[in-house]
Amino acid sequence: MKKYWVLILVVGLTAGCQKKHPIKVEIDPVMRDGSVQKIAVFPFATAVHHTDDPDGEAPRMMDLLFRHELDTRDDYQFVSPSSVEYALQGEGLMDQAGEFVDNWRNHGQVDREFLKQLSVVLQADAVLIGVVDLWQKDEIDYRETAAPATYVGATVTILRLSDGMRLFEASDEDFLEGAYSEAADRGARRSGSGAVQSDRAASVYKAPEYKEVALKVVRALALSIPGR
Repeated sequence: MKKYWVLILVVGLTAGCQKKHPIKVEIDPVMRDGSVQKIAVFPFATAVHHTDDPDGEAPRMMDLLFRHELDTRDDYQFVSPSSVEYALQGEGLMDQAGEFVDNWRNHGQVDREFLKQLSVVLQADAVLIGVVDLWQKDEIDYRETAAPATYVGATVTILRLSDGMRLFEASDEDFLEGAYSEAADRGARRSGSGAVQSDRAASVYKAPEYKEVALKVVRALALSIPGR
């Protein structure tokens, strides 16, 4: 019977079914028992190489969009990243918080003593950590056959402050393909007769803006947090 259902799944995927979003969700039963009420949201961290996001746009944009999605919910009390930073700065814990997030992002390690400090400072039941995993834009010129595309991926994790238990984790990646943008991107060249003509070689196929794809990702992640 198990093989039969696996076969159905494969047939469904090859038949063109859309990928489910988020692509991975893990939920501990504690998230559904009502004991978690107040969640402190850390500013998004990033695992994206600086060459793909030299201005640090990814975490800032994800913070803004994700906060907007959380604001639509009334089942939890979410403490905003700005309020979290303000509280941490007041207690001189910003550096420790950065180290904590880096250790979690890179090694999956939890400093339980630091979490106990956070529970006192933030007066919260849990902390939400977001990490941008993918931030990529592929633009091509008219001679290439591939489609331009923008890719965004992120992971959000909720840890219980009392003991560091992972209560929830979801990861998602999504993309949008762009369209040919000839009028805006064509250059000009002078022909042998001296006439100025549009230069098709200067045209590119434009990838969508990051915000369009990031919004899809944050909506999927926010909706995947189980209700109380």
